[in-house]
Amino acid sequence: ATHIFVYGHFPWFLKHEEEADDFLTSFSSAPEGWGPPGSRFADSYFTIPYEQRKIAMAMFKKYDVTACFSGHFHQNVVAQTSWGMPMIVTGPLSMNLDSEIGHELAPGETNGIGMRVVDVGEKGEFTHKWTLLVDEEELYVNALRRISKSMMKNPLPEEAEKRKSRMSEILSSLIDFDDVELSDMEAQQWAISHMFLEEE
Repeated sequence: ATHIFVYGHFPWFLKHEEEADDFLTSFSSAPEGWGPPGSRFADSYFTIPYEQRKIAMAMFKKYDVTACFSGHFHQNVVAQTSWGMPMIVTGPLSMNLDSEIGHELAPGETNGIGMRVVDVGEKGEFTHKWTLLVDEEELYVNALRRISKSMMKNPLPEEAEKRKSRMSEILSSLIDFDDVELSDMEAQQWAISHMFLEEE
């Protein structure tokens, strides 16, 4: 084959193929309105565990894989293996996260809502370019409005009741967050975003 590209949801790694499962100690923050204030995720959560990764990496090296592409991390990453195979992680068309080490992971690429264009050339040759599409803050606000409206405008009464009941359950679960204080609007946004994820 002229090229072998590997596509998957989870990144194989974020910095280098030999990183241990506890190598990354940084966190990624969620944008305002998505989860309780201060929501964050360990960057190490997003990659494939080392034991499975090392098996795949040996195969990728043996068969001269051109590059790996993935998502899942909700932000851009451009890394490569010790033998030069790129690991390219592309951010989403929805909620972006913001890693404490984002400037190290995607040098020169803006974090935001966008897409990556890949131009494939001769054997082993390709280029890729990240393009920012829209202002993400405006997109988040509009997404929350649409979700909220669609939840309350369901033509089936029993479905609307189920949604209202589920929203109450989620809101009442916020009591578990003893150290987090939410405004009514933040609590509603948090519940709506969780219901939206449940229904996908």
